[in-house]
Amino acid sequence: MERSEVACVNIQQLKYLDYIERTGSINRAAELLFVSPSTISVSLKELEQEVGQQLFVRSSSGMTATHEGYEFISQARQVLNQLDIMRDIFVDNESERQWFSVSSQHYDFASEAFSKLIAAQNSQRFVYRFFEVDTYSVIKNVAQNTSQLGFVYLSEFNRRVLMRLFEQENLQHHVMWEFQPQVFVRKGHPLAGRLSVQYKDLMEFPAIIFEHNDHQNDYLTEHPLEVQANHRKVVVSDRMSAINIILGSDAYLTGSRIMTNLMTERHVESIPLETSESHYICWIAPKNQKLSEQAKNYLKYAEESLGTRVEGLQAIQSPDYYSI
Repeated sequence: MERSEVACVNIQQLKYLDYIERTGSINRAAELLFVSPSTISVSLKELEQEVGQQLFVRSSSGMTATHEGYEFISQARQVLNQLDIMRDIFVDNESERQWFSVSSQHYDFASEAFSKLIAAQNSQRFVYRFFEVDTYSVIKNVAQNTSQLGFVYLSEFNRRVLMRLFEQENLQHHVMWEFQPQVFVRKGHPLAGRLSVQYKDLMEFPAIIFEHNDHQNDYLTEHPLEVQANHRKVVVSDRMSAINIILGSDAYLTGSRIMTNLMTERHVESIPLETSESHYICWIAPKNQKLSEQAKNYLKYAEESLGTRVEGLQAIQSPDYYSI
């Protein structure tokens, strides 16, 4: 790239690039950065014009960095990392700041454990981040050290794909819980009161599906394969929206019994879903990094939250000894 003038690039543009590449989506990057998608889109266009290079290829599947884009983003991340170091040394030097982040699929126990970790925090300066995202984003966040830990759903259907991703991203994984899938419906729903249901019983009712990243396929969803075959789907981005839709309609959501909490147990009924497959909740972390004290404490709180939520299921006391 030859230019007669030095390109003018600001820090905010570098942050936008970083998040676009991490998420593969301008909309998702905007959501995480609390700005409008148009703000990031305009900034990216201006930056590409300034440096005289196309940094991303835009397609229906999302945003993919070009060869030049990857090189630019690699340099940008070095700048951002150096800025963080400078900030720690010269701005936040009055006391040590603690940092911790978790990415999870839509599990109540994960955010509940996070609140316990915050309540037990004595440090005067800390930044804790909790991301409730789709499977692909959980894996990418942990692989890129945006989060130290992640929680994902594992089944016989998606096992091969997830194992390949874990290997590619150099991640370790450990099973926390094996569970029988449940169907969540409102009390008074036509299926309410049944001892169990089969997939065929669900086909006449709308299925609630959590929104996923453009990079994600059916193998990376947090719902059983058979639910994906339902011709009537309601796509939501968060648990509270799913619960509100359940309460006001005949739509259903599949998951584990650990979704139930004090807010839902009076109005939502869970029914066991008949299946011969095994279903698990796993935590993931970088393979060659030791867990920090915050991560160890958080996992302890997570196991406690799991143990108090579901009667009749047995927690695996030492996740280190149960990898599949």
